[in-house]
Amino acid sequence: MALRRGFTLVEILVTIGIIVVLIGLLVVAAGGARQGAMRSTTGMRMTAMSQATTRFEADTGYLPPLLDNDRAGIPAVEPTRLSGAGGYPKYLEVIQGRYSYTTPAEYLLGYGGVEDDGYEGLGLRRPGQDGWWDASLNDVGTAGRPELSDRRPRQDGPRGEVIGPYLELDDPDMLGALGWDVDAGQWDGSIDPATGQPAVYFPGDANFRFEAPKVIVDAWGTPIRYYRVNHPPGQPRVQYPADYQPPQADTGTVWRYTPSLSEVFALRPWEIEPGESVNYWFTDSSGVKWGDFGPLGAGTELLGDPSTTSSLTASRFGFLSAGANRRVYDWARRDEPGESISSLRNWLGDHAEGGNEGWYDDGVSVQWLGRPRSSQLVTVTEEANADNIVELGQ
Repeated sequence: MALRRGFTLVEILVTIGIIVVLIGLLVVAAGGARQGAMRSTTGMRMTAMSQATTRFEADTGYLPPLLDNDRAGIPAVEPTRLSGAGGYPKYLEVIQGRYSYTTPAEYLLGYGGVEDDGYEGLGLRRPGQDGWWDASLNDVGTAGRPELSDRRPRQDGPRGEVIGPYLELDDPDMLGALGWDVDAGQWDGSIDPATGQPAVYFPGDANFRFEAPKVIVDAWGTPIRYYRVNHPPGQPRVQYPADYQPPQADTGTVWRYTPSLSEVFALRPWEIEPGESVNYWFTDSSGVKWGDFGPLGAGTELLGDPSTTSSLTASRFGFLSAGANRRVYDWARRDEPGESISSLRNWLGDHAEGGNEGWYDDGVSVQWLGRPRSSQLVTVTEEANADNIVELGQ
């Protein structure tokens, strides 16, 4: 009887190759499934935040105001058509940075001690008529910025009326803290180099401080941004009418202003359904119309990409996650395919106006408000906003 021969070297190598390919396909599939699950988790978390915001408004009569990284109030901006640095409309520049990382935890959960008007995640003291616990009506601090120390003492008992919480903290990993300078009592300016956004720390991390402002993060651990439509300064309950006529200090001609979240380039979708597509233009004092600050239309009277959606135009507030790549490009909805823009800077967070032409320096050499053109360059490719996750609220 003939002896059975073994496998040849070629057969063994082919078999190993097939196994390697199958393992590779399995890893890719598992990775895709994991990213899909993380995206789904983030989407559900942001939907819950949107519903919580609606409940907060039902109780108070206004949307949660914007807070900066020190939990101080960010004043609204009076519309203007004047141009700022680089020739960009100043109002449109500032609006790109009017978002908050700290508002959701402050107003939807009530984080902070009793002296800070929170109940450590179990609700908050009613924020008053101005939304800042009357800080804007009290002895306000730097450049009209309602600070934590300016909040008025409770007038209705030692604790005051408690409302909320409006959001269920179903996962302890959804809540983190910003970097905190204990001695100065303010954000320490720490930035995550992987995201260009404020660094977030969790219990057990060396830099975690319980007293630091809290943020709600997405499934990738990046803080979720909160946006709301601009409102008249100091009046969070009031909306600009659709035909609002701003003061005419910037131009002798009459112009009308209608606030819209379509002013915010990062909230505009990457892919737009044909039935949803509308254009947004902002006309500056010279008559030039700006869609965004991207490279389209350079040298004409129509600059940038105006593409947006009717849903975004009609929304009053929204939440933004940077998605899997953890980066957000704020200066344009998208840049030219294949092009790397290194002359524009990402936002590092927001702060009240003050000082040099409205740009505030926080004291640790980090500008909280960036500009479209800056000496600090951030390379951004066309993929930056492709995986952004946006949740809108009417």
